[in-house]
Amino acid sequence: MSTSYPPQPAASGSTPPVNNVNPPPPDPPYSFWITSLKRNVKSNDPRLTKDPQGLRNFLLTHAAKPPTVLIHCIGTHEEEGTDSDGNKTTNVVEDFNFTVDITSALLPADAYGAPVWLVADEEPAKRGRNWRQIVYDPNPPPLTSQPQAVPPPTTLEAGSSSPALRLRKATPLERKQGLDDAQRRNQLALPPWACISAQTPDPTGARILSPTDRQRFDCAAACSIDDFSDKDLPAPSRSLAEYLEDYCASGSPLKEFRFLRTVYGWDFHDVENKVASSLDKCHSGDGKKETAKVIIKGTKIIVRPKNKLWVLFGSGWFKFFLSIVLVYPLLLWPIKKFILGRCWKVAGSSFAFRRYVHLPDSIPGETVAQYTARVPGSPPSADLESTSRGISKIVGQHFADWYPANGQKFYAEAYKKTKTGQRNPVVV
Repeated sequence: MSTSYPPQPAASGSTPPVNNVNPPPPDPPYSFWITSLKRNVKSNDPRLTKDPQGLRNFLLTHAAKPPTVLIHCIGTHEEEGTDSDGNKTTNVVEDFNFTVDITSALLPADAYGAPVWLVADEEPAKRGRNWRQIVYDPNPPPLTSQPQAVPPPTTLEAGSSSPALRLRKATPLERKQGLDDAQRRNQLALPPWACISAQTPDPTGARILSPTDRQRFDCAAACSIDDFSDKDLPAPSRSLAEYLEDYCASGSPLKEFRFLRTVYGWDFHDVENKVASSLDKCHSGDGKKETAKVIIKGTKIIVRPKNKLWVLFGSGWFKFFLSIVLVYPLLLWPIKKFILGRCWKVAGSSFAFRRYVHLPDSIPGETVAQYTARVPGSPPSADLESTSRGISKIVGQHFADWYPANGQKFYAEAYKKTKTGQRNPVVV
């Protein structure tokens, strides 16, 4: 296993600002709140439903703040007893039940970036309706062997959408393909913009918005397999500003804009297995069992208008009560989904546990061996990768390297038989 290094502070002036966006002067503060259970950011500030520029600034402000990554640990054992009739019974006794906050293991966005992305045209997504749609060209250009002119790079505000592009409802097969691709990326700890196969790149996923970020995150993903691609990242066909203008122009009382915050770089299945197996020594008894579950909270930034309809449809108790009497599923839900509801779920930002960073002193075309021979004191070869731009170095830590230095927090809570559940997580 290669050695990995914790992130070092970026040199002054060497790193572009987070998300590579130059926002205008700050607006007056917008009202918002953090939900108590899922820790999502929500706002119904009336200004955000009318002002696309203000909505953009609000989203980008919260896009630079990572979600909360938790590991929920439970340990139990079995005890035999007898019931009132003298029959033998087996009872499961809880030994510990606690949560650890590992958000600090994420690379800081101010130094290493959290790029804003938009869904690809072929990705089934909610683009102003409450069902998934894809973008298509009804008059695609004819296939030709002649090289095509490369379009100029898009800017954050202007976009590159063609008036010929149209929307249509995604087919069941397209929806399944999109979900399968997203699940596969999560399993491989890849970012949303990475193609699962380098040989046959999948068209689904995301496209990084900023041209500077597309260059910065070219060949930046660290994955356990080699058959994936995150080089020559294409631009999105629409800009964030265009989607926000669509949202603000909509007159629907039940419209909402959802911005996602995701993480990548660690295989969470591997994380859960390693943590659970390490806690075996922390309790005793017959039939011992340890489980660890990664929970990510605060993944959504939700903007809605402030009106009585959203007060009703946004109330869990209201929906629960009317579902019992079948009013919600038979009447209100169809009205929201097919008539009044409008939803945009097309953008997000992503934070890395570990990724590659381009070394500015490298030369395009040189190999890792040539770079280490030329540059004294360079990192070990196992932590370097050759790309079309030169050489990149891994930053952040693999979980197998991070956990031995931070596992004591887990062991201490298990030995103390802490039973706080998901309340008051221990911060690493």
